Amino acid sequence: MKRFLTLGLILTLVLTITVGCSTTEEAKYTDGTYTAESEVDDRGYKSVIEIVVENGEITSVDYDEFNEEGARKSEDEAYAENMKGVSGVAPAEAYEQMEEALIKRQNVDEVELVSGATSSAEMFKTLAKEALNE
Repeated sequence: MKRFLTLGLILTLVLTITVGCSTTEEAKYTDGTYTAESEVDDRGYKSVIEIVVENGEITSVDYDEFNEEGARKSEDEAYAENMKGVSGVAPAEAYEQMEEALIKRQNVDEVELVSGATSSAEMFKTLAKEALNE
């Protein structure tokens, strides 16, 4: 009888510890659409980011740089051709890599800089943190 009582107490203790120590993972981000934008830089471009969070996770990211007329740098074919010739990457390619990395990693600090687009990558990370209030 003593053995059953001891076994019952041990089993109860183990279950209490297991249940008591378990954690429920909270969503890292609050659902919503978040935006941030920079001042116009020396080259006349303003960077803008929009991040969508659903069910606590980043599901969509749109980053681009706009000139004074509101045209997207990623759609400027002449600029893209010139940049790709000099750095090996066009703006649209760099932006897509960063957007996909943020969605995959769910952490701004884990988005790697894109070779050939370092200043854009740094601005991307700065604005993403600002938009997400990090």
